[in-house]
Amino acid sequence: MGAIFFGIAIFIGWTLIDLSKHKKITAENLLGSLIVAIIGGLGWAVFDWIFE
Repeated sequence: MGAIFFGIAIFIGWTLIDLSKHKKITAENLLGSLIVAIIGGLGWAVFDWIFE
């Protein structure tokens, strides 16, 4: 469950960084944020699984 919250937090944070940088939200920025969030969430899940 922690990996899901971590992925959501990454998505929101990355989207806010893109919004502050480009001053608008585009589909390309949202897709990039989603990809980064998925990779981050999966990484968190793997670390949680290894160190559990």
